[in-house]
Amino acid sequence: MRTHRNLIILLVMAVLVAVSLYFIIPPSVKTHLGLDLQGGLQIVYQAKTADGKAPTTAQLDQTVGILDRRVNGLGVTESAIQKQGTDQISVSLPGVKDAQQALDLIGKTAQLEFYKDDPRSRPVGPVATRDEALKQLKSQGVSQAEIDQLAAEGNTDKYALVQQPADPVTNQPQQWYVFKRPPALTGDAIAGARAGFSGQTNKPNVLIDFTSAGSKKFQQITRELYRTGLLKNTPQTFAIVLDNVMESDPMIDFKDPGLRDGISGGAEISGGNMTIKESQDLAFVLKTGALPVKLDPTYQQQVSATLGKDSLNQGLIAGLVGLGIVLIYMLFYYRFLGLVADLALIVYGILLWGLFNAIPVTLTLPGIAGMILTIGVAADANVVIFERIKEEVRHGKTVRSAVNSGYARGFKTILDANILTMLTAAVIFVFATASPKGFALTLILGVLVSMLTAVLFTRAMLGVLAGFAFFSNPAFMGVKTSQIEAAAVAEGRTVASRRRRTAAATSGDGNGKGTTVPAVDGAATAPRGPSRGTSSAGRRTSTSRKKKKRR
Repeated sequence: MRTHRNLIILLVMAVLVAVSLYFIIPPSVKTHLGLDLQGGLQIVYQAKTADGKAPTTAQLDQTVGILDRRVNGLGVTESAIQKQGTDQISVSLPGVKDAQQALDLIGKTAQLEFYKDDPRSRPVGPVATRDEALKQLKSQGVSQAEIDQLAAEGNTDKYALVQQPADPVTNQPQQWYVFKRPPALTGDAIAGARAGFSGQTNKPNVLIDFTSAGSKKFQQITRELYRTGLLKNTPQTFAIVLDNVMESDPMIDFKDPGLRDGISGGAEISGGNMTIKESQDLAFVLKTGALPVKLDPTYQQQVSATLGKDSLNQGLIAGLVGLGIVLIYMLFYYRFLGLVADLALIVYGILLWGLFNAIPVTLTLPGIAGMILTIGVAADANVVIFERIKEEVRHGKTVRSAVNSGYARGFKTILDANILTMLTAAVIFVFATASPKGFALTLILGVLVSMLTAVLFTRAMLGVLAGFAFFSNPAFMGVKTSQIEAAAVAEGRTVASRRRRTAAATSGDGNGKGTTVPAVDGAATAPRGPSRGTSSAGRRTSTSRKKKKRR
């Protein structure tokens, strides 16, 4: 039964190794490397609010969170996104080659707004130029200070200057509008967005899903536009504006009775010459949320991968050399047990690498250092158990019995040591930043995998091998016959000494009561000779013990 259980464990481990190899091969594609190993892009942004003021701490923290989601959406991991000072954010993107695309997606504020497209909500437009839009707004009594701010920022508390790009498909020229703020609906009402194709034109579009409250608000707006169009006998439109650019201007057809109660469910951004890539980027930005501040890149550096490649090669060489030394030492010192340990270390390396790629964990230089450290942790677990097994074999136990008792006595030691290591790494992971986190994470995962291989794989291997006759030879474990004989003699002496002490402690006095004979320093303790009052049974007991000693 126990052999069958060990075979099942080995089969499960083989499946895990196969799965790990699936996540590893090819390693150049499936292994994620950090900025220090493969190069990439580093950008420093200057953050400011819509009115040009410095952001608050809460706004900066919110911006860091949104940037983190956008960076992960780009397929970049282990990115370093952190605040610098009170109004700057540093972003490091490993493996990013298209710097302009990264800048466009990361720094985009994605302020989505829905405006009713009627004279009351749109005081100016459409006009041909930006200056004409500002001039018409000023003629309506708006102050020069508000006009200057609108020209510089594009937004004020009361107005938004909106551009509608030229559409070569419909030959529509570029147009400008001014809408009154606040908008009828904002990007806060969006639950998600995805790229798709229009059912009418089969052109790329973006489908927007609203939150529960946003859906009700959007239905209310479109219902009002339907009724207005019915009263005026003119189709009404509403503007979908993203970062002061009109992305779409859909029409509410008052002749369609299905729109009497408004549009529920979602909206669509389409039209113009939007490409598939543009629709995917727009959906991605909308889905990850709107930045509460504007980001202006003040510093940009393309980090070369040359230095990182050298560091990677040196780290891999160090890891392979360390692993090779450990394998040779285990094989030399523990003989056949060392061969089993070497196989367990190879399985450990495959499982750990596959786990890194499956999570995925991005490897940096500190992460590789943590991974190399876990090689020693994995070997240490086998050393503790093997020493216990050898100790049991020296005392005359069979190999199967020695394996069971060795694991039973060594497991607690391994568990205590590994728990302390993981607790230390957990403290580093919680309180450290950036690179030390990678070191702590790889160390924790490595310790967990090492326990899996040492406790399950190695024990199952030894349990199966113990059923073969050749494995019963102590020499396969690095234990000599003379060591077993010496251990047996020492054990015999220990037992004889224990019996002499017991005899001395229980020797009777003249009244038949036991008395303890004090020991003298530097001399062996021997039982007293029997007194005249000693019973014959007591004498027989003493003689019997002396005979055993002579034998």
